[in-house]
Amino acid sequence: MILKVALRNFAGQGMRAFLNVSVTALIIIATIFSLSLLNGFQAQALKNLSTTDVGGGHYRVPGFDIMSPTDWEDLTQEVPRQLSQFKHNEKAEVLVQQGQLFINNRMFPVQLRGVEMGQQLLDLPMDHLLRRQQPVADSVPIIIGTQMSRKSKLKVGDQVVMKWRDKHGAVDALDAEVVDVVPLVNPRVDEGVAWLRLDHLRQITLRSKEITWVVVEGNRGKVEGLEFIDTDYLMRDLLALLANDRRNTRLIIGILLMLAAISVFNTQYLNIFKRQKEIGTLMAMGMTPNQIIRLFTVEGGLAAVGAVLMAVVLGIPFFAWFQISGFDVSHLSGTGIPVRENIFLEFNVREIATAVSIIVGLMILVAWWPVRRISNLEPTQALRGRGIT
Repeated sequence: MILKVALRNFAGQGMRAFLNVSVTALIIIATIFSLSLLNGFQAQALKNLSTTDVGGGHYRVPGFDIMSPTDWEDLTQEVPRQLSQFKHNEKAEVLVQQGQLFINNRMFPVQLRGVEMGQQLLDLPMDHLLRRQQPVADSVPIIIGTQMSRKSKLKVGDQVVMKWRDKHGAVDALDAEVVDVVPLVNPRVDEGVAWLRLDHLRQITLRSKEITWVVVEGNRGKVEGLEFIDTDYLMRDLLALLANDRRNTRLIIGILLMLAAISVFNTQYLNIFKRQKEIGTLMAMGMTPNQIIRLFTVEGGLAAVGAVLMAVVLGIPFFAWFQISGFDVSHLSGTGIPVRENIFLEFNVREIATAVSIIVGLMILVAWWPVRRISNLEPTQALRGRGIT
């Protein structure tokens, strides 16, 4: 009976009910969109970082710090036999040294990063270096990223003087030829980095068989002379940024929920005030205050259910359209975030169910809260319209 009366009353509210349902539905859609977009952004950023640099972790020379370039030359060692036996799709040997490029009479500090050409673990477009199999003679072939090209004003075919120190501390220099400029989605392997063949970098620095770190698929246990650095540590700056973005997203969602709750609360309070005579009549006919409270609470619950249904009807076409085009983040190309391609939504069913449950529960709560005053209402006062002021 209560449900039947609640349905009739809810339908009779007309535009007020429609506006409450519409606002709540839009908030549900906005909440799902925000959470799913953040999930998609996080997944793509972590994937790009993993496939271009981090892999499943690094076996590094102890004490190496990418932020201390003056120490790089002292922190290399030969590849341990345990790692050298891995297949090309299980490891990628990397040697990092400090160098300088002299561009238009200006010194440009760079990170000389050599990677073995046979590796298949990292997704790096090094095809032009792969063809340069001859030992270094008069010039060293290098590859740079688009961000590096933009800052250094270098383009394909340019030749500049490159200087470095060899294993014994002697300063040496050769011409470096830019054989390709590639779009690297990860700024870590782009800005300030000049890519070389590993065998070429070992040749010019006299560091035969030496590495700075070895990228692997995952932790393979203890390796003599090297320490394992896991992905959480290697991605800590990006993970901290994403955690901060998630907190900000939750704050915005919380503000939206508060606005929706205030709207429903205000509508319910006004609804009770205008329907005092109806409430008095129901009480005179034998309905208890608790039954009337349930009646008005069910009406609020119907608004929440209607909002969920409207969110499904409006949200599915919107999300389907969005998944076709994606979200353009090309404006992030100048930042340190490893994402350049379009971002697509990544739905987390548990997260969506939790968010929708919280929204529905909050709507029912704010529908019930102002109705509590009915429990102390006198039927005679309600019939005269003076029970609630």
